[in-house]
Amino acid sequence: MTSTTIAELPWWDLAEVADHDEAIFGPTAWTLGYYWSVKAQNGTVMLAARTASVGDLAGWIVMSGAGAEADVMTIATTEAARGKGIGRDLLQAGIDWAKDRGCEVVHLEVDERNAAALGMYASFGFEEWGRRPDYYPGAAGILMRLRVGD
Repeated sequence: MTSTTIAELPWWDLAEVADHDEAIFGPTAWTLGYYWSVKAQNGTVMLAARTASVGDLAGWIVMSGAGAEADVMTIATTEAARGKGIGRDLLQAGIDWAKDRGCEVVHLEVDERNAAALGMYASFGFEEWGRRPDYYPGAAGILMRLRVGD
């Protein structure tokens, strides 16, 4: 298993992230401009995972938090990094960030066709609480939440 480091995503890596995002998410990808606007918002954090061996970008998570609630705005691993537990590490880092901010609930939405993500979220204890029809091209978004407060 490849060891990874997770740290705040520096602004100079946003273009690389946006390029990967387009390759992964296609028509629903965030643009570079959108990444910049989110990075500028208060109450958000962008974390990047890098492989320890070569320092390559392996994935990222963007979290927002306000009051008692946090959202996983996006999370992804690069094609080369899939199946190595990096997504799990990123999600845990995002949940830890939310807990450190005093959040009690973490929300997310996921494409109903994304079996790998659904399995990972369920393994963390996320539960479905609703659906958004046609949220993704040709698919519903499943709304999930995890209670993290004491």
